[in-house]
Amino acid sequence: MLIKFKNLSGEEHQLFAFADTHGNHRQIIVPDDVETVIFAGDACEAGDQNQLEDFFAWFSALPAKNKLFVPGNHDLPFEFAPDFAKSMVPENVIFLENESVTLNGIRFYSLPVRPWMHAPLYLPSGVDVLVTHGAPQGILDKGFGCTILRHLVDLAKPEIHLFGHLHFSGRQWMQEGETQFYNVAVGA
Repeated sequence: MLIKFKNLSGEEHQLFAFADTHGNHRQIIVPDDVETVIFAGDACEAGDQNQLEDFFAWFSALPAKNKLFVPGNHDLPFEFAPDFAKSMVPENVIFLENESVTLNGIRFYSLPVRPWMHAPLYLPSGVDVLVTHGAPQGILDKGFGCTILRHLVDLAKPEIHLFGHLHFSGRQWMQEGETQFYNVAVGA
């Protein structure tokens, strides 16, 4: 999903975000002219290591200057063997979880919501783009979103919140308050 926006400093940016390819990542057409590509989880099906390795080979070869990866609930190695899984991430791909990174003047932050959080975590203010795998409650979720995440988003008010997981509302967006919410799931 191509997303154009102005960050909190008023600078115009565009990025490409997607999630939930479940091994079908090579069918995704990523525009050549975006500087930042974000993947919001579920690169493979049920922890399939071969699919995950192929995803990283494909993802790292994309021409985008910045590539961010956030794991989903099907990317099981990140849950059960995190050190091994992180070693699979290519050097030119940023693994983002529970931290922030600023790229081209955009402050990105990610929380481990796969698809829910089990304990409150910290979400700082001043985040331009929040990336999670799961959705916040009440946002394109038909009741399946995370209540803890919704509370954090309501407090921190990121400019944009990107998520996936919920295939039925994939490729949809809405605005509520100060935040634009994008479900970037592509899987069916």
